[in-house]
Amino acid sequence: MPKPAPLLDPGIYAVALDDSPYFRFYERSPVTRLLLATIPRHLARGMSVLDIGCGNAIAACHLVASGGRALRYVGVDPDPAVCGWARKVLASLPPAQLRGEIVTRMLEDYLAGEPSRVDLIVSNWACRAYIDLGRPERHGPIARAIAGQLQPGGVLLVGDAHIAPGASEEEIERIRRHHQRLVGERGTGRPLVPPELIVSLFEQAGLVCLERHDVGAVPLAHVFHIPHDRYALHVFRRPGDER
Repeated sequence: MPKPAPLLDPGIYAVALDDSPYFRFYERSPVTRLLLATIPRHLARGMSVLDIGCGNAIAACHLVASGGRALRYVGVDPDPAVCGWARKVLASLPPAQLRGEIVTRMLEDYLAGEPSRVDLIVSNWACRAYIDLGRPERHGPIARAIAGQLQPGGVLLVGDAHIAPGASEEEIERIRRHHQRLVGERGTGRPLVPPELIVSLFEQAGLVCLERHDVGAVPLAHVFHIPHDRYALHVFRRPGDER
């Protein structure tokens, strides 16, 4: 019997995934499958894209794998080392599908420079980097600044981990240790942002929530005894011209 084709095309993902400690079992992740099922519904030829907390630009790979054409991409991340990796990933992708740049900068500093508005914003596993639960006075301004980067009719995809209600203290500690093993120093050390807060902030910033999805955050969660480790994906639109 022939082997099934891989979910992730090596021609697109090899540079992003090869020898990475952060992407073990990534192809089997429910999050990967959810993103690849959701992104194509909100993608159009020639879109401009902002990737918040881009990491190694894995979202750029998702955009190409989702059928993106002539996309103009900007990834923003404050980590110089991971930005170097992201530039290699961009250079490996088909330029007819996606061209772009990586900006090594804190999100607030980047937005303060009043960059051009975009058609699509992606924020994947990055909420803790800009929504600090210890500084609630900053929540509204940063949500409004992000929403303001969208063109009328533009789309914001926000996905991040959360712990579902019902988790014991022991399970929460297992989740913390497991995420630490997966992301190492890429973790921010800040608490997870509840999905309800994400929805509230961006709706108050004037966006409309179109879709909500909730899946396991990691593959084999039952093996690691962390069933309450979840990932929520929200799709928002800025009111205006429909696409």
